[in-house]
Amino acid sequence: MSRQFKVARRINHLKLNEAADKLGVSQPTLSSWESGRKTPTVDNLIKMADLYGVTTDFLLGRNNSKPLKQEGPISYQNLPAMHGNPVWSEKYGWMIVDAVSNQLIIDYETSISFADAGELFAALPAFSYTTAPVKTPIEHSDLKQFKEIWVEPISTDTHLKNELRGWYRVKDRFVENEFGNRFYLDTYGAKWLAFIDFTDS
Repeated sequence: MSRQFKVARRINHLKLNEAADKLGVSQPTLSSWESGRKTPTVDNLIKMADLYGVTTDFLLGRNNSKPLKQEGPISYQNLPAMHGNPVWSEKYGWMIVDAVSNQLIIDYETSISFADAGELFAALPAFSYTTAPVKTPIEHSDLKQFKEIWVEPISTDTHLKNELRGWYRVKDRFVENEFGNRFYLDTYGAKWLAFIDFTDS
């Protein structure tokens, strides 16, 4: 399991201290996870998966678990555009795309060429979309009418916006996503906006 942590970090070109800082842990802690001396908590495992853009299954070495949402096989011509992302094959399980070497990384010591992998599939994280809503935002007074809404953070930090945007469940005083991120209702319009539809159809 520990080898997968290091693979995911290196394919993202992150130094140990950079990754530790982004994860909110010390460098020795992250090093101990990567060496297998210690095991991260479930929360930290999820943070790693989010940071590295891989599944927790990949980090845990669960190569026999299929992606939850399969859209259809990935074309080999599209693999270079997926550099650093996880893909799944029936034969090898979860792998990370390394477009620099035209290989798929299985673990720290094992990789195969694109051509040898067979049919490949991409996993789509729940509630992940790449385009911003184009409809009018929900009125603040109408927020509690919905069980679930699409949240667009208001920020000049593109990385932060992309990390926090997505589907949130509406609670009494805040909205919350599946990772525990929250936006409070009294900051609506200042820190975030909500939508129920993000298409122009």
